[in-house]
Amino acid sequence: MSNPRIAPHGQGTVVASVYSASFLQEGLDMRSLAKRTMISIVVLIAFTTTLIAPYADATVQSTKAQKKQLKPQTREKRALRRAGKDYKVRKGAEVAAKVRKLKESNKNVRAALKVFEDKKRMPKVDASFAINGSLDSLKTGLNNRGQLFQNVSFNQQSSISGDSIEIIFVPVLSQDMEWQGTIISDLYDNGGNIVGEYVAESVLVMPDPNLYAWDEIYEAPVYNGVVEPAIAEPGMYTNVDLGVPLDQQVLSSNTYPANPPSVIRVISATYVQGGPARIRAWANCTFGWCGGAGINCVGTALWSADVLSSSCFASGCGNYAIGCAWETIWQ
Repeated sequence: MSNPRIAPHGQGTVVASVYSASFLQEGLDMRSLAKRTMISIVVLIAFTTTLIAPYADATVQSTKAQKKQLKPQTREKRALRRAGKDYKVRKGAEVAAKVRKLKESNKNVRAALKVFEDKKRMPKVDASFAINGSLDSLKTGLNNRGQLFQNVSFNQQSSISGDSIEIIFVPVLSQDMEWQGTIISDLYDNGGNIVGEYVAESVLVMPDPNLYAWDEIYEAPVYNGVVEPAIAEPGMYTNVDLGVPLDQQVLSSNTYPANPPSVIRVISATYVQGGPARIRAWANCTFGWCGGAGINCVGTALWSADVLSSSCFASGCGNYAIGCAWETIWQ
């Protein structure tokens, strides 16, 4: 019977050392492989980002370029026969409650909001806000330029008197350089009674990203509970898909009567339709007067209560917005 072989003294230590070295080398190789793999991943991510970034930038620039197709309208600094004063902005629960009450009691407001509701693009009633102000007495020496607008809701008179103005904005879509929704403008006498009202669907745009000045490009008035066709004036569009961002719609200069629903049709300068766009005229007048700090110090591209209530906008533009409302919406 043979005895088990016993390694000579020191040989076991050598074998163990060999194995330890082998394991150490494998560990180093694994760490080296992991390091090389990590470097490869980093390089791949950097390369992919380099490829994708230009396309992402191009997409953003394309969107901005499409919005820039809407050229600023020529703004008129009208003579204001009644100066505005006491400009202020209201928002929050009080205004939202008023809109909901009007929806129940006022057929024009109800019809206007229903247009969006039927499209499943719900009006953001809780985000509604209003601008308010009073009117100075009529200035002498400024002639009435004739009948510009008629108060169709109240006895069809050519012009009406009033002492204060409120314009409520009910947004459906609000983003940089674009606002869509319903506008409710009321004229009050000194007893707080409504003596005139104008309701319309509206699309407001800020055509110049470097200048806080807004134009209206779509206006559909509401009379007797019926939303009328959009007003056709040069530079206005008549078939906007309300509630959808303009950069998701196709802008077209076609003047054909029948357009695909996704195409916005601009009316040529030779086309004339009665009934000027009141909100467009108001925006045109307001930003015709508004200047200096009132425009240049606003550091945003949103049409919102926070911007319109800022001391910057209020001091430079606020009272002009009230005077222009009298001059354009009610005369």
